[in-house]
Amino acid sequence: MKYLLRQDNQKLLSSEGAARQKGAKALVITSKDNPKIKQLCKLYSSRKYRREAGLFVIEGVRGCADAVLDDVEHGGLIKVEEIFYTEQAFEDLDGFPAVLSRLPESRRFVITPEIATKVSDTGTSQGVFVTAKVLDEPLSARALKAGGKYLILDGLQDPGNLGTMIRTADAVGLSGVVLAGDCVDLYNPKTVRSAVGSMPRVDIFIERDFRRVTELFAEKGIRTAAAVVSGGTDVRSFDFSGGCAVVIGNEGRGLAHDHVALCSDSVTIKMNGHIDSLNAATAAAIIMWEMSGADS
Repeated sequence: MKYLLRQDNQKLLSSEGAARQKGAKALVITSKDNPKIKQLCKLYSSRKYRREAGLFVIEGVRGCADAVLDDVEHGGLIKVEEIFYTEQAFEDLDGFPAVLSRLPESRRFVITPEIATKVSDTGTSQGVFVTAKVLDEPLSARALKAGGKYLILDGLQDPGNLGTMIRTADAVGLSGVVLAGDCVDLYNPKTVRSAVGSMPRVDIFIERDFRRVTELFAEKGIRTAAAVVSGGTDVRSFDFSGGCAVVIGNEGRGLAHDHVALCSDSVTIKMNGHIDSLNAATAAAIIMWEMSGADS
């Protein structure tokens, strides 16, 4: 079933390319130079601007619909500022009008396919974008849950890996994810797409000082287990019971030796054949799965 955006044949009333149509459900933006489109593009492309504005961009049908529902129906897990969508996206998506109706008209904008292409870096944009408030919070011992299970990422660089790990942490029920050191931006569009709606469902903390991270976990009585290629306790026999956090390092370099030394334990995935290492997201998934079942 298709849902149609109601329109009349009146001309747009603004020379700047944005006007409210009679009977329409949103403001229509046709100019790439519209200030809101300029901000949307800047939020999409600039890590610095995202941090300054306290906003990030979600792209795609599923992610945007989930974000709106999380905001208006599920207790505000995510705070949506505005939604931008093409008429075609509106027409083809079952149930999308009902989702849109949950947001005030002043926060809904119809855009052209040309604008959607300008904003997106995917090449095949679905024509739907949401701007939302950033989700991370400062790391503190008080914010950590005693007995919780956590994933600590130290210097991770691939946005797709980060999004996949957040999604896996959500799937196995971890308490939270910590980004330490020089990690890739949490709000990189590729990270957000890879996380597929899991970001508001997992506590996410950012703390660049790795020593402070380990000290705060120790203060809360949560052990930290460095994931190392060799020399650690086999993941199949490691005791993950109680509070525990696994630490995954940079994709190419792994964890620095001094950072391994700061952790209370170390864990290794024993491998067969000629394989001597795994993709960081794959290794994290294996360890998170083992850790999540420790207290069951």
